[in-house]
Amino acid sequence: MRLRRAGWSFVLTAAMACGPAFAQTTPAQAPVATSASPDKASCGTRENGDTRPRIGLALGGGGARGIAHISVLKELEALHIPVDCIAGTSMGALVGGLYASGRTTDDMEQLILSTDWKRLFDDTVPREERSYRRKHDDRDGLATVGVGISGGRVRVSPGVLQGERILSMFERETLGVSEIDDFDKLPIPFRAVGTDLNTGQSVVLASGSLPMAMRASMSLPGIFQPMQIDGKVLIDGGVANQVPIDVVRAMGADIVIAVDVGTPLETLDRNASLVQVVSQMSGMLTVGNTQRMLATLEDRDVLIVPKLGADVKTGDFNKAARALEIGKDAAAAARPELAALSIPPEAYRAWAEHRPAPSASAPVIQFVTLDNETDYSDEFLLSQLDVEIGQPLDTQRMEDKLIRVYSYGTFASITYDVVREDGRTGLQIHAREKPQGPNYIQVGFTLSSDFKGTFETSLRAAILVTPLTKNGAEGRVTATVGTEPALTAEYYRPFGDTNRWMTYTRIGYLNPNYHVFDADGHDVAEYDVRSFVGDFQFGREFGNYGAAGLGYQRATGRAKVETGDPNQPSFDFDTGRAYAFVSIDRADSLYFPRKGYWGNLSYTVAREGLGSDTDYDSVDFDIIAATPFDRHALQFGASYHATIDGELPIQDRYRLGGRGKLAGFRTNELTGQDYALLFVGYTYQLAEVFGRSALVGGTIEYGNAWEKRSDMAWDDGILNASMYLGFDSWFGPMLFGYGWREGGDGVLFLEIGRTF
Repeated sequence: MRLRRAGWSFVLTAAMACGPAFAQTTPAQAPVATSASPDKASCGTRENGDTRPRIGLALGGGGARGIAHISVLKELEALHIPVDCIAGTSMGALVGGLYASGRTTDDMEQLILSTDWKRLFDDTVPREERSYRRKHDDRDGLATVGVGISGGRVRVSPGVLQGERILSMFERETLGVSEIDDFDKLPIPFRAVGTDLNTGQSVVLASGSLPMAMRASMSLPGIFQPMQIDGKVLIDGGVANQVPIDVVRAMGADIVIAVDVGTPLETLDRNASLVQVVSQMSGMLTVGNTQRMLATLEDRDVLIVPKLGADVKTGDFNKAARALEIGKDAAAAARPELAALSIPPEAYRAWAEHRPAPSASAPVIQFVTLDNETDYSDEFLLSQLDVEIGQPLDTQRMEDKLIRVYSYGTFASITYDVVREDGRTGLQIHAREKPQGPNYIQVGFTLSSDFKGTFETSLRAAILVTPLTKNGAEGRVTATVGTEPALTAEYYRPFGDTNRWMTYTRIGYLNPNYHVFDADGHDVAEYDVRSFVGDFQFGREFGNYGAAGLGYQRATGRAKVETGDPNQPSFDFDTGRAYAFVSIDRADSLYFPRKGYWGNLSYTVAREGLGSDTDYDSVDFDIIAATPFDRHALQFGASYHATIDGELPIQDRYRLGGRGKLAGFRTNELTGQDYALLFVGYTYQLAEVFGRSALVGGTIEYGNAWEKRSDMAWDDGILNASMYLGFDSWFGPMLFGYGWREGGDGVLFLEIGRTF
């Protein structure tokens, strides 16, 4: 069945502060309820003779400051104060929704303290978890930049998070009530508050998917993509109703306990910066609607305002323990007022036992439906997600499958809901493609210099078109300008029941330069090589771990001396060779690896019958592994490349030089038909700038290149070492360092965009 329907904390803080600027600056308007029935009877059930006043909890928004809500809940439990209904905004919706779903305060505290908030507010997929095809973008030196071409127009990514990870967390933590779509039937009746982006009115979410309602309520402007529910585009509820006292009172609460964790206005002078002024103006709107709500509190109501001050700011999720402590102090200070709402322990126990309990077992999935707004087929998505029908929902397995599909890089979001239809429980999968697709712009930049006359640079731009077929085929055209211009076209097509088999075709024009050095390391000539190349592979991918296959490459071209010794010969050449390969890639980075491993093994056969000028056999093996400890990381690597039989033509000979390939030599300075080396590397992370690492590192390398395999010997190796400063910039890895080699001069080097 198919239905067609950041520096992270700094960015988070800034966006949440500026978010209220989206709201209308009109007085508070009545909230729009999404529930079809009146809310008045929603605040807890009443038995005959029950005259106890109903207590409602209004939990305000405030980002990390809202963690203090949990301590308030713990105090209410300690005082035996029943919470009959809850309304929450933003972080208040997260805490309130979890509590309403039946989660204990101890569970919630453990969840808050153990969550990796930095990762939760980051939809990027770690490199080791990306699809194998997307990992190859690094090898090609290309990065997707969030710009595409769609409908004949250039489109830019919204630049905000879909909340892929945080929604998965909500789904997992509320699994016990996943089959409930009426929030009045939760263990505690609940409302989440959002803001209609097009009207500025608050919107009360009273039914549907609880995780989606929680996620919509905290759609922080500039951070999370707005959510669309019941035809309304929703952003963070704090824009219109920061502390939803009116909502919980409308549910039937006789007494309201309101918790305000909002950020107060700053005290500025006339020298305030533009950013401070804009933030202050935005804050005025939130503070304004908060004050209007607080003014409606009555004598029996209780207001709790944790003194978070500057200790815990909106984006300070790393200060969860401090927020809990401040919340505990605030709740303790309000104990005299709260004590009046306490009921006897026996009555409190009876009230708690009377509440509906969340299911202790995972729901059994009986069907799957798709809300598919992409060009991928339903069959493709179902095969990749592989939902086990007739089995209890395994949320961790489901999250892993969703992330794997998301790692293709073309989905804006792919999420799921547990739904009930005709008395059966199932999953509804929601898949949305990126708005800037299906034609994505990719760019890359490479630069290297030894500060002795060698300076090479290349700028690459590509258009990636995907999907070209219903199961994810893609094409790419790449143009390179600079020292080594090129123009290539590629076509990648997966096939098979599991989409693991693939074919890959590449054709293109390549114009690399090869330097020839004499025995003293002097650059005596530079060859200009122009060739037309065709490459075809057939293979099988093993998840996102690696691939194995067979290939054939054909090339024809000419190499001539561009500069230097005119006695160096010019020549025409033809290459025809077949190869087999096995590759594995689980490294977190190909530039500054801290964990994981990468390896490749291939065997190549060139024959005249395949179109080659010369016959030869060669074997190539490389492996890199890395392991972290705190800010430190060690890298280990080995390479063995040998011509087993015949002779390699000049344009195919191995070239070494630079970090990881004997750093005491200049790039391409050391050449031969065979080479082998071992290296160990070390890096120390100096700082992290908007998720990008600045580091210092070094390598110790031992190896050499030989013309004859029979000459390869351990005692004929050359010891090399390097020290460098590096930055994993948005333009590619940048390194500035010094390389040294045994018995030779040192090399000062600058590299941008080169892999390890």
